[in-house]
Amino acid sequence: MHIPDGFLDLNIAALFYLLSAAVLIYSFRKAKINPATLGVVAAAIFAAQMLNWPIPGGTSAHFVGGALAGILLGPYAGCVAMSLVLIIQTLVFGDGGITALGANLWNMAIVNVFVGYYVYSIFKKYSEHIASFLAGWIGITLAAVMAGVEIGLSSAFKYGVVEAASVMFVWHGVLGIIEGIITAAVVSYISTRAEVKAPTPSKTALIVVAAMIVLAPLFAYLAELVNYTEPLEVAAENLGLSENSIWSGIFPDYTVPGLNEYIGAFITGAIGVVLILAIDVAFARANREEH
Repeated sequence: MHIPDGFLDLNIAALFYLLSAAVLIYSFRKAKINPATLGVVAAAIFAAQMLNWPIPGGTSAHFVGGALAGILLGPYAGCVAMSLVLIIQTLVFGDGGITALGANLWNMAIVNVFVGYYVYSIFKKYSEHIASFLAGWIGITLAAVMAGVEIGLSSAFKYGVVEAASVMFVWHGVLGIIEGIITAAVVSYISTRAEVKAPTPSKTALIVVAAMIVLAPLFAYLAELVNYTEPLEVAAENLGLSENSIWSGIFPDYTVPGLNEYIGAFITGAIGVVLILAIDVAFARANREEH
């Protein structure tokens, strides 16, 4: 669901840069951050997003994790964690356009996180399982609809907001069920343990992150084997949109120039996780020095 360059008019892109920056700055100030927890959650979400699996009908899906971040970390720290993931994906791997970064932050780090968190909070008193499922499902679906609104407002798209938002709603409303199931499963597992509250990352969490990175090339192969693309790419084709990349990243599309693409997927996945954890460690040290 990462909007690339070429889909949004510059005035729309600039507006969402300003809106996202304002919310992110406010969230950073309000967040009650456990640096170790934030880093592991962000790294796990980054790794999970690399696991693309084919879906019947010609598309593939991957976990986004905004609602999960909000549930585990709270909405403000969850917003910071998702923003860290999205910024690294854009700048290092060219996943999502530079011009569209503000919009992508708004959709996945703000709408997805805050909607997911508050849906969970409302329904938790009835059932934690149902609440976390609805959080994942509704959060990602509304984030996708928001992306459709942004695209529909742009002159690059020949149709209006209703058409663009409807296409995004249909694709992600269905695939969002998987997002909800995964969110519910993770929340259910973690609710029986104290790992997410621990002051240092648990070995289990780090092993899970490492396992997802090891499996990333396999999932990439399976999706490409049947020529399945991501929902936004399918929607873009249906809507007549074309990408006009400004920045392809240091490791474009999670590849390393000169290496086999699947080996590159493993290496770049590891690089992304290390970057997230390194930034988190740097933040933790700076935070300790201030206090």
